Formats: sequence, structure tokens, C-alpha cells
Amino acid sequence: MKAAKYLCTALVLATLSAPALADECSHYSSSYDRTFCKSKLFVEADKELNSVYKNLSAAVKGNTRQILLRSQREWLAYRNSHCESNPGTIDVDCSYRTNQARVEFLRDRLRECKTGNCRADAIGEKSW
Repeated sequence: MKAAKYLCTALVLATLSAPALADECSHYSSSYDRTFCKSKLFVEADKELNSVYKNLSAAVKGNTRQILLRSQREWLAYRNSHCESNPGTIDVDCSYRTNQARVEFLRDRLRECKTGNCRADAIGEKSW
């Protein structure tokens, strides 16, 4: 019971600190340092995205899993094209914010599935 309480507290703190961390990069004076800081945030957000996607994928079955896979591929194509400011140049801040929004969307679908309200149409919804 104690472990579950600590885990919940850690998850809440991690969720609350993500937006604060994004502002953390604004104190750097050089664009190189800000970009480096934001890229570290993006890497962490990408790890979180992969974890939530994996958990949701494990929670769904059959056709719903295929819908999730297709939706994720479409979203990845969107993120990559949306956050590429010039050919070959990625806007790291855009990628970070876009990942965070997708994490929240997938996390909401995972919660729904855990409560028995797992709907393929919601999972396949284009939230972007």
C-alpha cells in the first residue's frame, strides 16, 4: 500500500514539474544552451510517450490495437512535419510540446480502458 502511495505521489510530481521544466530553459542566454536544455526535455518526453503508448497497446486487443498503431503512425507523421521548421531542421520546443499533448491524450485513453470504457473510436481520434 505504501509503495502505491509513493508511486502516485511521484507521478503527480512528475506531471506537475514538466511544464515548469520547459520554462527552466528560458534562463539561458545563448540559443545553443536553450536548445540543448529543450532537447533534453524532449528526450524525456519521448521516453514518457513510448511508455504510455506501450501500456495502452497492452491494454487493447485486436482491431483496437491496429487502430492505435495506425493513429500513432499518423500522429508521428504529423509531429515530424509540423515541427520541422526548415527541411532538415527540427524545432525541439515544438516537438516537446507536441509530445506532451500526445502523452496526455494517450494517458486519458489508457484511463478509460482501465475503467472498462475502452472505445476504438476515441483511440483512433485525431487529437492534433
